Amino acid sequence: MKFIKTIVITAALLLFLTPFAQAAALKDIQEGQSFYKEISYLLNEGIISGYIDGTFKPGEKVTRAAAAAMIGRSLGFEGVQRESSFNDVAKESFASGYIEEAVEKNIIKGYTDGTFRPNDIVTRGQMAIFISRAFQLKETKDIQFFDVSKSMAAYPSIGKILSAGITNGYSDWTFRPNKELTRAEFSAFLARGLNEEFKVTLPVIEPINVDYKISGGEIEANHHNGKLFVLKPSQQIHLNKLNNETDRVLIDSSVLKFEDQNTISAVKPGVGYITIIPRGYSWEKAYTYEVLVGEREDVTKSVINSHFIELANDGYLNGCEFSVDQVRTENVTQYFSTTPKWSGYYEGGYGRSYNGCIYFGSDSSPESPIGAIVMEGSKINKIPGQIKQVIGKPDYEGYSEMDGLWTMYYRLKNGYELFFSFKDPSSKLMNVLYKDKSLD
Repeated sequence: MKFIKTIVITAALLLFLTPFAQAAALKDIQEGQSFYKEISYLLNEGIISGYIDGTFKPGEKVTRAAAAAMIGRSLGFEGVQRESSFNDVAKESFASGYIEEAVEKNIIKGYTDGTFRPNDIVTRGQMAIFISRAFQLKETKDIQFFDVSKSMAAYPSIGKILSAGITNGYSDWTFRPNKELTRAEFSAFLARGLNEEFKVTLPVIEPINVDYKISGGEIEANHHNGKLFVLKPSQQIHLNKLNNETDRVLIDSSVLKFEDQNTISAVKPGVGYITIIPRGYSWEKAYTYEVLVGEREDVTKSVINSHFIELANDGYLNGCEFSVDQVRTENVTQYFSTTPKWSGYYEGGYGRSYNGCIYFGSDSSPESPIGAIVMEGSKINKIPGQIKQVIGKPDYEGYSEMDGLWTMYYRLKNGYELFFSFKDPSSKLMNVLYKDKSLD
């Protein structure tokens, strides 16, 4: 009796705590962790609860029975235990009443063999179906996730929860419909369905516009990274031809597709190409872009990542908007259209600083090609050992005779070089110098 009394008193106290105080009362829920606010909200509403040992277990997987109970509480079901229509759900089950009501309202269905399978784990695809039915969602949105096809049972429901602001997928533009859900994740979806405060939106990603013309059989283009596109999966490329010369555009159809004559979009993660052939047949003058899409892109997560050297070999310094491959000063200044943070001569080149990167041309003229870039170390914020763990061993490291700084040097393909400068071997990065060796 004393044990039961303690539980009742604890539950009563939780009812009078603020939402954040209720969350704080649980040993494994702290402010700042994923979905803290959503979990706190549902705790306060009595839709979810912690365990007797004072934990919430946010990483524990959600079963079909638990999902029925959480959805039922969010919709105000009575949840009174009762005889079940399924041969594997006992009347004594905590979720028996919620399961029956959810089935009656066509939110969750049983299986043709007469079972409900209450202990099966709920996936993200199944969650989309349950949530869209529970909140009677009608409006839908085009799905651009690479791992969701129209043949999937969850396809219509995923479009509905997208439209309702209940999900925005993962940063690599996947939805991962077969991933099993945790209590914390399911709490987030429920909170978004119940309260506008927690809604999410898909990021607005502007298309990449490439203006090009054909002059004397040569392609002249303005894309600011030269011949490399680093594309988010939902991003489109608009090719705008500025004159009436004939040409032909070819793409790697395994990665890209034509939306119309001038618009190209990605169909899956990978590496592809776009080739513009002047006059339709002049292959010797063809202009080819390499396109990195989706999983290989990875540049928004960290400046230093597994693709840093790969991109650098193509003339692209991850962390800076421009490359040193066929980029002129005017491309940089026109793109930013603001006064640079700093400009002037340094070690024989004229530089302009934007967003923590200084772009150097041989002189101050607009036509001067960009041949070197200096990036502020704060964009990477790592010590030498951490950088080497990701991008590999340098060709040289040691104190520089010129400035006394600890330097890591990488000799890249196509004549590019990287210099990482530190105060000493245990200090954070000061800056990165990236240049075309032909400038020496």
